[in-house]
Amino acid sequence: MRKFFILIVLLITVNYLFAQNGYRDQLSQNANDDKIPSAQRLSSYQSLIELLRSEQEFDKAISESNNYLNLAKKEKNLLEETKANVSLAIINLNQEKFNKAEVYINLSDKISKNSDNPLAVAYAFYAKAYQENSSNNSKSAMSYALKSLSSLEKANGDFDLEFKLNYMLYGIYTDWNDERNTMIYAKKAFESAEKSRNKNNLSNAYSALAVACSFQYEKSKSAKDLDLVLENIEKAAVLYQEFSGQVAGFTYALARNNKASYLLRYYPKRSAEIRKQINYNLNESIKISKSLPNSQSIQASSYGMLSELAKQDGNSFQAEQYLLEAYRIILTEKPIYFPIAIRIAEELSAVSESKGNFKEALDYQKKVGEYKNELFNQQEVEATKKLEAQYQSIKKEKELQFLKERASNRDKQRLLYAGLALIGLIGIFFMFRTYHFKLRYSISREKQLAEQKNKAELQVKLEKEEQIRLRTEQQLSALQQQKLQDEVMANQLHIQHKNEVLQQLKERLDDDSSLNIKQIIREENLLDNDFEKAQFQIQEIHPNFFKNLNDKSKQKLTSLDLKYCAYFYLGLDTKQIANLLHVEPKSVRMTKYRLKQKFELDAETDLVNYLKER
Repeated sequence: MRKFFILIVLLITVNYLFAQNGYRDQLSQNANDDKIPSAQRLSSYQSLIELLRSEQEFDKAISESNNYLNLAKKEKNLLEETKANVSLAIINLNQEKFNKAEVYINLSDKISKNSDNPLAVAYAFYAKAYQENSSNNSKSAMSYALKSLSSLEKANGDFDLEFKLNYMLYGIYTDWNDERNTMIYAKKAFESAEKSRNKNNLSNAYSALAVACSFQYEKSKSAKDLDLVLENIEKAAVLYQEFSGQVAGFTYALARNNKASYLLRYYPKRSAEIRKQINYNLNESIKISKSLPNSQSIQASSYGMLSELAKQDGNSFQAEQYLLEAYRIILTEKPIYFPIAIRIAEELSAVSESKGNFKEALDYQKKVGEYKNELFNQQEVEATKKLEAQYQSIKKEKELQFLKERASNRDKQRLLYAGLALIGLIGIFFMFRTYHFKLRYSISREKQLAEQKNKAELQVKLEKEEQIRLRTEQQLSALQQQKLQDEVMANQLHIQHKNEVLQQLKERLDDDSSLNIKQIIREENLLDNDFEKAQFQIQEIHPNFFKNLNDKSKQKLTSLDLKYCAYFYLGLDTKQIANLLHVEPKSVRMTKYRLKQKFELDAETDLVNYLKER
């Protein structure tokens, strides 16, 4: 069973493989049509290259890969440029041209890092994983595959690449006979294949699930697990018929070949229906693989199973004919796949021996020996090529590291010399600048001292003039203040005189009713007019007097309140105010108390002093 699994890993391709030439021609036309948008052309190139690679038309695949690379460079698309280099690397690995593959892998790695695109990095890691897997370095291949998946998680998503990586990990765990992880990654490959909407990927994923379920069946011997094996492998094959042209012929031929293998292995006692299914699957595999290039291994394997079936039926002649056909086919393969050739030659030797034809049996045994030697030599050559590629890679890395270190040291030396030269120039420059600065500073200092002296003298002169001006203004202000005070006092005396006249007129009114009433009213209004004059005089001296009173008062002041405040400010005593306003002195005192409350003054604060401070 393991041989068939190895065969699957070597021959199955996983990206956009179609059987019909029409699809291939359409891809080629789209890829080379300048009128088609570049994004569509790049995608067509990628699909076409995978198709050519799957058909092992490597020269054409390389030619189209170079066209793909040139278009990606023209569009300055670093992601597509990375993919193109990865394709070239994988094609060379398929041809065992490890040194050339190494060049493209290094290029893809460099470009992906410059792109700062996690998807490009994921493709570069995939190329390294493919390289290591081709060299049978499974652990290293797994490490790169996991790194690729990690980078892929940071990208927008590429389900086709995700399928390839999971399918690779499934293949590694299959080789290790790790049942648990084989199932895990087979399921992951199936999930990503569904998301990719690629029917060829999906067919391969079903085949992987069949292998994983076969591991479970060999452990559990459960009919349910066996049903899952056959169900999944049948789904893999049916997709080829349901989606014509979307599933590769290789994929379908291998699926039919594998189903026949499962039926042969797990049904030692076969019913007529099982025999019918085995024959159908093997004939389908042979029919399809005959139309495919380089498919001799699949055909030989199918004929080998037909021979096994005939031998179990006791039909040794038919069994031999199948083996001879398988042997003829496998020898036409270039290079020959020696593991199958050895197995067929051993079977033919056994058949010849059973017939008594010992010479023929011996000849076949000699062929087995030759094939084993060839296989050993082939493996040695492959191992040597791989080791040489690894050696060259390591050597190249060391050379690059050495060159980088030497370049780094040279850069450091240049920087050191440049730094010393710069320090010297800076030192000379600063010496010159220091001397020049000192000279300029000395001249500037002398000028500054002279200016400071002139400024000081001018300042003293200005200060003296300012002092004289201030004294003059103060004297003028004192004279104006004295003049205003005199005017206020004169007006106050005039007001008092007028009020005495009014008082006398009132007394006369009491004694003589014939007096003119209108005249008396006008005389009574003199009180208000006198207040307005007093108000005018106060505002001349203190223009904001009444406004300040209203601002300071916690309650609204009436016109009468303002009159009282004016009289208090003018220095009239209680009796004078009472006479002027024709009220009792008690009323004046009460008003004074009420005003203190409106100004929220405490008992110790004198209202008159408070008003004069306003």
